[in-house]
Amino acid sequence: MNLEASQAPLMIVDDEPENLNVLGTMLSEAGWAVRAFPQGELALAAAREEPPALVLLDVRMPGMDGHAVCRRFKEDERLSQIPVLFISALSAAADITVGFACGGVDYIVKPFREVEVLARVRTHLALRAAYVELAQEHARLQLLEHQRDRLTHMLVHDMRTPLQVICGHLELIDGNAASGHLQPDDQSNLHAAIRSARRLGRMVSTVVDVSRMESMGMPLQQVVVPVGEIFQMARAQALDPASGRQIIQRIAGDCPALFCDVELSARIIANLLANALKYAPADREIELGAAPDPGGVRLWLRDHGPGIPALYQERVFEKFGVLDQPMPSRLGSTGLGLAFCKLAVEAHGGRIGVTSEPGQGSTFWCVLPGAPMP
Repeated sequence: MNLEASQAPLMIVDDEPENLNVLGTMLSEAGWAVRAFPQGELALAAAREEPPALVLLDVRMPGMDGHAVCRRFKEDERLSQIPVLFISALSAAADITVGFACGGVDYIVKPFREVEVLARVRTHLALRAAYVELAQEHARLQLLEHQRDRLTHMLVHDMRTPLQVICGHLELIDGNAASGHLQPDDQSNLHAAIRSARRLGRMVSTVVDVSRMESMGMPLQQVVVPVGEIFQMARAQALDPASGRQIIQRIAGDCPALFCDVELSARIIANLLANALKYAPADREIELGAAPDPGGVRLWLRDHGPGIPALYQERVFEKFGVLDQPMPSRLGSTGLGLAFCKLAVEAHGGRIGVTSEPGQGSTFWCVLPGAPMP
């Protein structure tokens, strides 16, 4: 059996027996199974029992006309994607327009030519087959992505416990180092191990939280909190006290308190600060500030790093949006830190962005809700 004959039956709907006979013979000889109906109501009932691959539909028919039949097809979830080709003696532009407006994919004017009808039928069957294949591939890719995200979530979730154990034991050793049993180099190495373990722990948390916010959102526990408290928590998370990095804090005197989820907001600023620490020169300060904004409170962080070309300024907030820029001092990155910031800010109903020029540094900013007025 050839490909055309293996398709679901074609449907012809026309109140003229001669047209049904001519079209039916033409399509049958071309290899298709054909079902012919003289009324729209009968065609609809049959289509619901066994959906056709394509419908050739007359416009002027007693009772339910072709336009009404087509609309009923498009209203039915099982039938809505079936291509409907009108075949009609009505050739005015307005008539053709109505045919397309009610859901038809093509319009063939009577008297028709066999070669034209067959060509259009083949074309729309091929387009429909391609659409179905594309939809199936899309569904398959969505399933694979879901499975991948689920596996990633499981892996990083299971990494949390051993990471906490590693951090706990390293901190115990660090606490006992005051007795003088560790050499200076050993203590330096220990601090480096603690910093790396904490950083890895933050990365694991970010992966889990990005996945959670993408799939189901994250419930917020919003409270009123001073901006300075959020900045202090963020600095404790991102900054190594032994690094000597200079952070200048500028909070406007009239800056209101935030109305936000404290943990999420601190992590937003901590991620922005960690990003700046990766790219900014070690001998240049980083500015952290806040000021009133019509949308609440505008928080910003300015560095003196290499800057970001305009082309990439939106991409940096995308999931896995790591820029391919040659930066010898750059540390490894998952590309999830800024994606987390965007999701967390938008969960608050806020906005986030960056202004930057290559060679001039970058200013990352976000707007979070301010405390309600008393």
